[in-house]
Amino acid sequence: MKQSFENLPAIKEVDEQTIDGFGSEGEKKSEADKDKESEIEKYREEAQKFIDSHKRFLTTFAKDISLRFKVSDGFFIDLEKGEVNLDAEWFAEKGCSQIQILWGCLHELEHFRDLDADPEGVLKNFEYIRVQAKKTGAAIAKKWGEKYGTSDPELEEKLKKQSPINPKKPEEGTMSAVERSAYKIHHTFYNIFDDINDNVNVARKAAAFEKGTVGGQEVEKLYQEKLFAQKDFSKLPRHLQFAYKLIRKEMVPGEEVVLSGEVSEVMERKIQFQGKEYSPREIVENFIKPRKNRDTLARQRHFVLQKTLEPIFAELLMKDLAEWDPQKPQKPDGKSQKGKGEGGSGNPFEENYEDYDKNNPDQISEGDIRGWMDKNNKDKENAEAGKIQAQTSENKTAEERAAEAQAGLDKNWCERNGINPATFRNFKKIEAKVEPYLQDLSRLWQKIIFGSSRKIERKIEGHFKTGAEMDVQKVIEEWPKIQQQKFDDVRVMKRMVSKEILIQKPELIRVRLVGDMSGSMDAKKKHILQQCFALIFSSLREFNTHLNRTRSQTKTKLKVDTEGWVFGSEALQVKKLRSESRLDDEQVEIIKMFEKLEDTLGYTCDYKVLNAIDSSISQTDMKKIDEGKIMEIVFEITDGGSTVLIERNGQREMVSTSTETRKSVDKLLNEKIIARGFQIGETSAEEKRIFNEVWNDGRAEAHGEIVGEEIANLIPAVAAALKKHLSGVKL
Repeated sequence: MKQSFENLPAIKEVDEQTIDGFGSEGEKKSEADKDKESEIEKYREEAQKFIDSHKRFLTTFAKDISLRFKVSDGFFIDLEKGEVNLDAEWFAEKGCSQIQILWGCLHELEHFRDLDADPEGVLKNFEYIRVQAKKTGAAIAKKWGEKYGTSDPELEEKLKKQSPINPKKPEEGTMSAVERSAYKIHHTFYNIFDDINDNVNVARKAAAFEKGTVGGQEVEKLYQEKLFAQKDFSKLPRHLQFAYKLIRKEMVPGEEVVLSGEVSEVMERKIQFQGKEYSPREIVENFIKPRKNRDTLARQRHFVLQKTLEPIFAELLMKDLAEWDPQKPQKPDGKSQKGKGEGGSGNPFEENYEDYDKNNPDQISEGDIRGWMDKNNKDKENAEAGKIQAQTSENKTAEERAAEAQAGLDKNWCERNGINPATFRNFKKIEAKVEPYLQDLSRLWQKIIFGSSRKIERKIEGHFKTGAEMDVQKVIEEWPKIQQQKFDDVRVMKRMVSKEILIQKPELIRVRLVGDMSGSMDAKKKHILQQCFALIFSSLREFNTHLNRTRSQTKTKLKVDTEGWVFGSEALQVKKLRSESRLDDEQVEIIKMFEKLEDTLGYTCDYKVLNAIDSSISQTDMKKIDEGKIMEIVFEITDGGSTVLIERNGQREMVSTSTETRKSVDKLLNEKIIARGFQIGETSAEEKRIFNEVWNDGRAEAHGEIVGEEIANLIPAVAAALKKHLSGVKL
């Protein structure tokens, strides 16, 4: 689809003096407004004619997507007419050429094609961003509260007050002022990488915009001179430096920008993902950008971002927030504006995000996107009913395409790793049910990693322009510059500096999860037990991934490992420690383990599994546990007391093994192993007595928790216990 732009006339640019004079007073302002409206209208008419003349080009590119483009007075969608409205004033103020306006249309078309290909993935990410916004909003509100909570409690109340996200649709939930600001922060992060994907796709599908062509050069010029014209990012908040660098490098590859030293280091940091190491730039190149014969669905890109680049963005954001000193903005009369924050919203980076919006408007709102998707889905339903042209195989619904693509990936992965597809599907359903607790624990892992304990060490270092001590050897090396009086380039002095030194302890955390598979464990109890296994193993696997990704920064030795056991009359290991497994992908063993969580194994002889675990720990590891270098945790989940069926005097009877189990628990605790028990389900008074005898009676601290009949309470109970023991961990 070749298209030449070399001989296209330029749209007349708006007089800069007219634009700059919009703020004048009285009649002059009124005349300026009239001049502006006249110039914008002329620009709009010429731009619309140009777009209309390329209707066939746009239709071909869109592959019959029922969208038309109208240059008007804002960025929005007219659902009734199927029109995507583009802001003439924005294009005019940027002085956009015809080529750049046409590219803007293609960019929006590609944006809608991306939505159409995976609407569920897009909507799911909106919900994910809201969750992140709640967390970041809480951090922002905390900073406001710490400074003004006592002197101005009304301010904190206003910042935290919830209001409907969409007054017309209250069912969509509420957000506070600071949460809305935080939503903008996280949405901008994803918008930047969605733009990278869409821009590359435009160049792939419209040859006129390939790199090196006239169209490609116009796009590069647009980013270089108008959208991201700034070359020195070093004064921006760290998190924006990180995101801006990645998109500008993609769109203006031949020109470098200035970053702060810390962000420059981050750009070189290696990220572990899918068994390999990548720099942030390589993550974009290998996973975010579409390639020949490979499109990237929104959910796939967002998954990669959540596991790789977003944690870095969040880390830098938290550092920016930690340094922020909230200041109430001043009205012209010198009085503070309560509840408005630093730009009217409580956002500490308001000015930076206003600049981003001016240059990169969030062209179509989330509400418009949802409306368009609803309308699009209705159109497809009508098509299936025969009210419009029958749907061809190329125009399958977005849900079908996304489901087919994901099913293909899942099938190949299962075949490659010898996993029963039914087991895989069951695991994914179980993991989805514990997603809120996975998110909660994920915040704990971030806190541990990015809130490392530190000590300050002072020592002489160099080299600086000024200092207390001259480095003679460095003076000799720099002598040519000194002779030429290039003193700004000379760094020969040493001085006392303070450095943060990480305190690293422990080096290894091992969590061994023990599940009761005795005959009294019915299907409901087993299902909750499976959820617990998914929670512990998936979450700690994520923790270990974060540790590996940030190891070059934190220099920590800390690793996390997990082991799974079940018991009845005997003990059975269902998941090995990663250090002992031959499998490269721990996820494979975690999923295969679920094939073993359906069996029934007899009676409740839990002392056997506790003894087996104790015996498996080497003397070397016992010493490290005693020294605090290894944190060893054992969680047991059972529905009854410790019992076994025996034959006595020709009669079979159930007897307690609480004495043996108590000894096993005592041994673990005496070896400084953290041991906790959880009793679930409807249990008799005798079973409760036995459980307490094993875990609680006569102990300085209770080590057992009776969860009770509400079995679903097990998951939050286990998550809380894990947080309790690990929240004190420092890298």
